[in-house]
Amino acid sequence: MKFDVEIEVLSPLQLGYGGADIIIDSEAAHDKYGMPVFPAKRLKGLLYESALEMSEISGGKWFTNNDVDHLFGHSETEEAGFRIDNFYLPDYSEMCKSWKYLQNTYSGIFTPELVFGRYTDVRFQTSIDKKTGTTKDGSLHNMRVVDSGVKFYGSIYLKDNSKINKDILAKALLNLRFAGGKRNRGCGHIKCRIIAEENC
Repeated sequence: MKFDVEIEVLSPLQLGYGGADIIIDSEAAHDKYGMPVFPAKRLKGLLYESALEMSEISGGKWFTNNDVDHLFGHSETEEAGFRIDNFYLPDYSEMCKSWKYLQNTYSGIFTPELVFGRYTDVRFQTSIDKKTGTTKDGSLHNMRVVDSGVKFYGSIYLKDNSKINKDILAKALLNLRFAGGKRNRGCGHIKCRIIAEENC
């Protein structure tokens, strides 16, 4: 079974991948052409947390934590009962061809940084000293965020098409509302939607 999924960014999304440079403290995940990416590993972890939350909300009525652990391969002997690839922008393959051509033909003009800037913004923040009401020395830092309105698309391939596994994934996706860093600062609000199901 294959689920085609859309993830819509509703507030700036900080999907850091640990990369940074002299200018940006926390860089967002992206490909070699500069297009943002929603990493599969990050999505799998978020779906796991979301599925456990749905199990607890239902008091185990829909499915249990053990069912969730089984599907996600959370034991020493099991592997996950599904596969997720990275999620990309719409028409990603065609865009890659276009950006590759432009970056090779006009390398000084169409850079990955230019492409990345089309979908992202840099946010700055600092800490305030509660005693003095001024900024703390050395506390200014920045992060790159994916802009609101960006949509990612990808597929989840379920190995076992049992009703319980379908329910776990469907409920986890619909329940997933936040991702990335700085959620307590208004970042990372997302909406997931299953746009198609197909037997494989």
